[in-house]
Amino acid sequence: MPHRILIIGGGFSGTVLAAMLLRRPPAGCAEIVLVERGPEIGRGLAYAVHDHPHLLNVPAGRLSAQASEPLQFLRFAQRSVPDAGPEDFLPRHLYGAYLKEFLQQAESAAAVPLTRVCGEVIRIVRRPGADGLAAEFAGRPPIDARWIVLAVGNPPPPVMPWAESVQHHPAYRGNPWAPMPRWRKDHAVLIVGNGLTMADVASCLCHDAADSPRVMTVSRRGLIPLPQSAFHAAAIRGDGAGLLECAGSIRQLMAASRTMAREVTALDGDWREVITFIRHLAPALWQRLPETERRRFLRHLESHWNVHRHRLPPELATRIDRLRRSGRLEINAGRIEELAPEGDRLRVSWRRQGSADLITTVVDGVVNALGPDYALNRSRDPFLKSLRSDGLVCADALNLGLRTGPHGACVGADGTLSERLFYLGPMLRADHWEATAAPELRDHAQRLAHHLAGRA
Repeated sequence: MPHRILIIGGGFSGTVLAAMLLRRPPAGCAEIVLVERGPEIGRGLAYAVHDHPHLLNVPAGRLSAQASEPLQFLRFAQRSVPDAGPEDFLPRHLYGAYLKEFLQQAESAAAVPLTRVCGEVIRIVRRPGADGLAAEFAGRPPIDARWIVLAVGNPPPPVMPWAESVQHHPAYRGNPWAPMPRWRKDHAVLIVGNGLTMADVASCLCHDAADSPRVMTVSRRGLIPLPQSAFHAAAIRGDGAGLLECAGSIRQLMAASRTMAREVTALDGDWREVITFIRHLAPALWQRLPETERRRFLRHLESHWNVHRHRLPPELATRIDRLRRSGRLEINAGRIEELAPEGDRLRVSWRRQGSADLITTVVDGVVNALGPDYALNRSRDPFLKSLRSDGLVCADALNLGLRTGPHGACVGADGTLSERLFYLGPMLRADHWEATAAPELRDHAQRLAHHLAGRA
């Protein structure tokens, strides 16, 4: 019987999976449906066009959506940036254009049709019979499918307790990617969070050096991402068996990692090589760690891992350093206690790390740049809430994402592994830890595509 595959989400994960399935569709597949609630398939939030271009934080030579052609994206980029090299950090919107072409090329050669649907899925329901699922939409008829893949991308940042009462105030920006007011040099802006998003937002706010606002940030530890560099994997040898043997203890893993970093440095290598090596082993390491050790990592080391792992493009790192030295950007470690309205501004009450003294500051804007909130139990997204309330998905014990099985098969509330519903995206971090970068998600997409292609 002919059947349909429905992919919910047209960002990186959904677009790449659709292209892979078009190139090798499952036997009997009559149609692939790609649903996107935003204005454009292939871009999502990450690769949207902005007035102030944001840079990719991975070099162009490592971003191909097709593993067999590692320089595919670079060749695409060289059409508009002829002198681009494999170690260059290019504008994100260029990658969105590449993904659109990647899908179009797969579609043009496919024997199976691709249907693009612009709409918002509000619920997935079980159907009797062979095609056991259907996606219900707001404002259009449901679509039945034999298999549904959730590729909904990153959830929004959390709404923290101190922001509950002001989340609709005009000076509060809960979405760091939404258009910002035109804050000028006599304005003050607070960015909450010190990760990659903070760097993008600060750079955007301060792009006009002569008329940029004063920006301060607050995060729990005050750590900001370290810069990228051009390095080549040369100093590390072996398959990582020594690290895997340490996977029963975070303390042992840290000791082994530091030893490896010292050895690489002694050979004139780069510590980033060690991070990359560990990153490739991360899924196996994470799955071997007992839950108590995973919790210890999240409590003590996650923020340190993040600033070493998720690094800034050199150009952006230089810009952030220049803003700090000029006094336009102030990085702080501390905790926010309260946000309160002060007319059209906000009064911020916070404490520096290690201090009991309460500091009060009035700012013209507050931007939430805390990063995605992967805790399903806290999600305010109606679709994710419906999936959970209907028992189709469940959260992991550490609130890192969704519980999944092989190939991203969703685990239901009763612990049953679904044969029809799959997840592809950053919430795979619950079981794999490293599942947010394009190369990792590409590999997950490839495994899922091969799995579905082998199903009748």
